[in-house]
Amino acid sequence: MKKLNQFSIYLLLMTVVLFASCNDDDKMAQQPVDDSFYATKLGGEMKVEDPDMPGQKIEQGYLNLRTVVGGTVMLVASDEKYTELKPYFNVLLAEVGANDLSGYTALVKDFTDLLAVSTGAENFEYSGMSMVDAHNPVANERMNGLIDNEDFDLFIEAVVQSATEAGFGTADILGPVGDLLEGTREAIVQRQDETMVDLYTRLGGTVMVTDPTDDSQMVEAGYAPLKAVVTETVLLVASDPEFADLKPYFPVLLAEVGAGDLSGFNILVENFSDLLAQSIGSTNYKYEGMSMADAHNPAVNARMTGMITDDDYDLFVQAIVKAATNKGVPESVIGEFGALLNSAGLRGAIIQA
Repeated sequence: MKKLNQFSIYLLLMTVVLFASCNDDDKMAQQPVDDSFYATKLGGEMKVEDPDMPGQKIEQGYLNLRTVVGGTVMLVASDEKYTELKPYFNVLLAEVGANDLSGYTALVKDFTDLLAVSTGAENFEYSGMSMVDAHNPVANERMNGLIDNEDFDLFIEAVVQSATEAGFGTADILGPVGDLLEGTREAIVQRQDETMVDLYTRLGGTVMVTDPTDDSQMVEAGYAPLKAVVTETVLLVASDPEFADLKPYFPVLLAEVGAGDLSGFNILVENFSDLLAQSIGSTNYKYEGMSMADAHNPAVNARMTGMITDDDYDLFVQAIVKAATNKGVPESVIGEFGALLNSAGLRGAIIQA
């Protein structure tokens, strides 16, 4: 009887072991195979040394994506082929130029997270802005200008070049990545084709720089050349014989400056700079002065003496052109300002004689 009990216990133990073994086999058989693009083409979850953080591990798939993303940003910053993309990165490039890599690191992480999640990674999540908001300067102050289809195509080209240089230039990788990026086009492209990035952005946008007329203050890079040109224009009117016919319109201002009072001068420069900034795309500088009609009507504006004629308005535009030339503004940009100043609405409001 004792032997029988021992034998029964043995059989019971064997049954438990076999059942557990079969159960483990069933679990392994039921374990889904990760056939995502992230796992099959990018390296997946295999842990490797992180070259940017010695002593720490990183998933191979995530590292490969991060390499491509970082390479893309560097191409935009340094390769002349992608010059037209630089205005969108004004804030970032200014930070990097000042050895501040915080924005660069955040951008690379967000873009890499987005690609990782989109290609099947399970251990990461994208927590940044929606693609619409991230590429809208009104919602994202780090973004300069709305993107059109042509510039989006150029960005994809930069991604392809970076991927190729990183060793991922095969069709089975580039094809799906291209399809992935293409799927974001509708959200990212928000500017009508064959229209230019606004002039304010091309002048430098919202990057903060030293005020060219007062090195104790900071202004946006897009605003700085406007203020410099406006200041130079007023000085030319006051001192250059070529523009002597304009002086009668500024007797109050010139008398104040002659007495060492620059308050009126500073207000005029600020108002005119704000007007130009707003007119060419600024979202942070707003003109809050009189309407152009009232500002140039002596009956409404006591600082204005005499109504402006066509000839004198043309002379004033010439003064602005000379001031812009003196300040090194490119001829193409001066041409755009000329078109703005001679637009029917502005010209019609100012010329009242």
